[in-house]
Amino acid sequence: MSTRYGVFWFRQDLRINDNLALNTLINECDKIIPIFILDEKSLIGSASKWWLHYSLDSLNNSFKKRHSELFLFKGSPLKIFEKLTTKYKIDYVYWNRLYDNYSIKRDAKLKIFLKEKKIQVKTYKGSLIYEPWTIKNKSNSFFKVFTPFWKNCLENSFNFKLNNSKKIMPTLSINLPEKISLDKFKLFSKDLNWTKVMSKNWIPGETEALNKFNFFKKNILNHYSLGRDRPDKNFTSKLSPHLHFGEISPERIFLELNNMKSADNKSKTKFLAEIGWREFSYNLLFNYPNNKNDPIQLKFNKFPWIKNNNHLKAWQKGMTGYPIVDAGMRQLYKTGWMHNRLRMIVGSFLCKNLLIHWWEGEKWFFDSLVDADLASNSAGWQWIAGCGADAAPYFRIFNPITQSLKFDPNGEYIKKYIPELKKVPLNLIHQPWDMSLDEQKKYNCLIGRNYPKPIVDLKESRNRALEIFSKLKDNSK
Repeated sequence: MSTRYGVFWFRQDLRINDNLALNTLINECDKIIPIFILDEKSLIGSASKWWLHYSLDSLNNSFKKRHSELFLFKGSPLKIFEKLTTKYKIDYVYWNRLYDNYSIKRDAKLKIFLKEKKIQVKTYKGSLIYEPWTIKNKSNSFFKVFTPFWKNCLENSFNFKLNNSKKIMPTLSINLPEKISLDKFKLFSKDLNWTKVMSKNWIPGETEALNKFNFFKKNILNHYSLGRDRPDKNFTSKLSPHLHFGEISPERIFLELNNMKSADNKSKTKFLAEIGWREFSYNLLFNYPNNKNDPIQLKFNKFPWIKNNNHLKAWQKGMTGYPIVDAGMRQLYKTGWMHNRLRMIVGSFLCKNLLIHWWEGEKWFFDSLVDADLASNSAGWQWIAGCGADAAPYFRIFNPITQSLKFDPNGEYIKKYIPELKKVPLNLIHQPWDMSLDEQKKYNCLIGRNYPKPIVDLKESRNRALEIFSKLKDNSK
């Protein structure tokens, strides 16, 4: 019997364990060729490129421990497979499915090519619990509101189980000239200061994802329902970038947490709902393939957004004069991540207090976040702007002062990311512009010099937004 060769194409599933497509291929082939293709037409932000580099490095090290190797390519997947299948006799090609419009069309063309060459192609579910077309409402259509969507998911039987690979078959040594080293991807510059800071905050890869998940289960989960809104406390999982790159599967997270009998039920329910929101975001992306650019509610195409580059830059740099907003934006720039409560606060401030188009926030987050996920990022920004399928009501405008007092009551989060305010006492730190000139000198924080004045008045900007949003609402009738 001839040797059977199979290619496994890694995408957003950079893990070996709990990878059904990979483990199935291993069982059906004598040797596999694990590959990753950097498709430059796929969208990926700067911070995510940093993560991808080290995630691929971690995955390759996992293969090396199993006496194998991950082969890297750059360019058109179709052209790579044309050369690969011309030079080597390939019997199988497996991968896990993606759900954005570009990937769907690209993969469909590749499937046709491979089948014409009599190569068996199989695709699997590797990054979601439920794929977008599997959850339908009573009208046999997709859900446009999160709560009934997730309720329907929970009522379905979760007929899946985790699978772990005990070994990886030796890879076929391939010598295509297109094969390159990880450094030749040139995903980022190692000389930049921000990349060095990122390395102090994050460890990409499957091993760290599992370690972080286990730590969360043992030490954080039971505090989650009360602490998830507190950016000054370490009560979040920080699993989002690991999930985005597929270093851990949502199925593993759901199954293990759902089976924890000793866990606080309220905390468990709230955390699993966050996994549900990610599922819902992909449901929206699949059914509204252009939701990165187009509002789901079409009436927002006529919304009178304001173009103000000075305000936008102040927001991006964390120099708006509102401490909780600025702390969030500086955390993003410094660490490539932002607490979810802050994502809502800074998003509301941009779209409703500044009336700057949600596109600008979506683009900035997508480039700056290590967990920049096309589905979740687009859905999140459409939610906060009020133009999504299941959006925040137009009158929900987060007040940065009350949010700051409630969720950072001791000012610890603010002081961590805004050193100019470190000496400002608690009764003034949420509204430093209220300091007298003597107090500003005393605490070494001159408003307008050491720390900016507020760029807009909260009451005036709120009233302006409410008037514009309510008119849009009336015109939609």
